[in-house]
Amino acid sequence: MGLIEIMVAITILSIVLLALGSLMFQATRDMNRSGAVAYRSAAQQSAAAWANGFPWDSLHAPPGGPVGCVTDTAGLLTYTRCTTLFTMSNKLKRLTVVITPTGRLIVPPDTVAVDRNKPLVGSPFN
Repeated sequence: MGLIEIMVAITILSIVLLALGSLMFQATRDMNRSGAVAYRSAAQQSAAAWANGFPWDSLHAPPGGPVGCVTDTAGLLTYTRCTTLFTMSNKLKRLTVVITPTGRLIVPPDTVAVDRNKPLVGSPFN
C-alpha cells in the first residue's frame, strides 16, 4: 500500500512540474521579447534625437548628408539604421529613420519620422 501511494504522489508531482516548466519557458520567452522591444524603443529615441540634432544646412543627399544605412547598437540590441530624406517644401524636410534589428534580439522593424523646419533668420521680435 505504501509503494502505490508513493508512485501516485510522484506521478502527480511530475505532472505539476511539467506544467510549471512550460509556464516558465513561456515567461522567459515573453521577458526576452519585452527586453528587445525596450531596446528598440531606446534606439528610436536615439535616432529621433540624432535627426533633430542635425544642422539644417547639412540636410541634403549624399555625399555628406544623413541619407544611408549604418549599423549601431542600443544596449544588447544590434540594429541597422536606414535614413531617407524627403524635401516637403523649401522650408520643410522630413527625415525618415527605419530601425531594423539584426542581432540576437529580433523584433519587428519600426520607423521614426522627424519633420525639420528651416530656422528663422534673425530675431522674430524685431
